[in-house]
Amino acid sequence: MFIRQVSVTDIIPIRHQVLRQGKAIESCYFTGDTSKNTFHLGVFLNHELAGICSLVNQEKTINAKLYTYQLRGMAVLDEFQGKKVGTSLMHFIPDFLKSRSYSNLWCNARTSAVLFYEKFNFVKQGDVFEIPDVGPHQLMHITYE
Repeated sequence: MFIRQVSVTDIIPIRHQVLRQGKAIESCYFTGDTSKNTFHLGVFLNHELAGICSLVNQEKTINAKLYTYQLRGMAVLDEFQGKKVGTSLMHFIPDFLKSRSYSNLWCNARTSAVLFYEKFNFVKQGDVFEIPDVGPHQLMHITYE
């Protein structure tokens, strides 16, 4: 298993299959995807792209603290579920961000993924909210030491 930066065109099919199944492919393109400050990461298992996430330079103030990057579009293909693909990404992200002088991250986690993020010390903030056409989400954040 290895992780490397990939292009936005590499991640769209996985976003579509995992996160936006049955929706128009255009719904898989997120604000900031083509920014030079956005990083798309891919986990490869047996040389096949198995899971993805994007780190988008999107600032948000939470509890009077500025968070610089947003984790978006984290997805693992069904056939690779249970093989530590998502876990590998979550272990990779802190050093990746710190090597670029960033130390914190926030996300709008699907409520079904909250426990996963909590395993990696993300903290819930506020109440569950609805993202139209996507479902219930929870704001979460973390600061890496």
